[in-house]
Amino acid sequence: MKKNLKTLVSLLLVFGLIIIYSSTSYSSQELFGNAFRFVYLQLGWVFLGYLAFIFFSNFEYKKLKGFAYWVFFINLGLLIVLAFVGLFVCKEINSTGFGIVPCINGASRWFNFNLPYIGIVGLQPGELAKLSIILYLSFQFYKKNDEVSPFIIYLVTSLLVAFLLLLQPNMSTAGLVFVLGTVVYFVSGESLKLLVASLPMLLLVVVLVIVFSPYRRSRLTTLFGDKDDELTSGYHSRQIMIALGSGGLAGVGFGQSRQKFHYLPEVATDSIFAIIGEEFGFLGTFVVLCAFGYLIYIGLLIAKRAPDKLGKLLASGITSWISLQLFVNVAAMTKLIPLTGVPIPLISYGGSSMVFSLIGLGILSNIAGGAKK
Repeated sequence: MKKNLKTLVSLLLVFGLIIIYSSTSYSSQELFGNAFRFVYLQLGWVFLGYLAFIFFSNFEYKKLKGFAYWVFFINLGLLIVLAFVGLFVCKEINSTGFGIVPCINGASRWFNFNLPYIGIVGLQPGELAKLSIILYLSFQFYKKNDEVSPFIIYLVTSLLVAFLLLLQPNMSTAGLVFVLGTVVYFVSGESLKLLVASLPMLLLVVVLVIVFSPYRRSRLTTLFGDKDDELTSGYHSRQIMIALGSGGLAGVGFGQSRQKFHYLPEVATDSIFAIIGEEFGFLGTFVVLCAFGYLIYIGLLIAKRAPDKLGKLLASGITSWISLQLFVNVAAMTKLIPLTGVPIPLISYGGSSMVFSLIGLGILSNIAGGAKK
């Protein structure tokens, strides 16, 4: 399993670099005079992430407790800063940002650092939050705390992180983080009575968050075919449909995408699945989904055969993270759910997602090394 996981991860990384070149070559040439600019940057993140993958693949996961706690609390601090800027700077005074925290489209989700010879490098704590909550809750439930109810630990931790993400605002990541916390709690074997009892209230909160947010309401109405919205929030969805429809069965050919010529927003990040569909068609997207399906199958098998409860919790959380993020992206691209900004793991452009996903997969690989036959 460990060897198969490593091979599959490597293949997906290579494919990601190829499709990023195809989707960004035009804009990269236009902006920087170099068609490979974005590929070089992504290659750097892939290199760093793969080193992390190898390191954690060979590092005993049972010894990660200190790392898990430090990462969680550092990430919590970063999220508090972003929530403050998002709430009081981006929204209240409509600023372009505060220090190294920019306001982009009214949201504060990044810490930007201007590095010599490289340029702006961003850190997105929301991506780290997915890994940190899995690690933190897994160790919490592995070593029971008799003084505090496991349900309270799960609920307070998950709600706190999700709430801070919501203040950026970043509802898609907030939802993912809360679901991942729920998965870890479910797998822990603790009582589900309180969880089931709290579901109506949690669903009500989600509905209220959508209803009282104009842009979220707009995305929801776009999903159900609001014709008046096609040139605003519906524009993105329309361009995705054009890309996927143009691809047909076998695609228009590698590098032949028309939508990448400034028609489709976020071509290398959130919308990269549409470019895959346009250039490689239904068959190409099917192969990519099958590759991820096999990756998820390996992850579930590792969780099932994990040598102890901690390995089971970590493997279940990491596998759910990859599968849920893939589902949300593809479902949004095919209009099964409202459009949202969630990248495809290992393929979409972006350093934070790439590095933290590979750290998680490295831990999964280490668990596989000790899995029962």
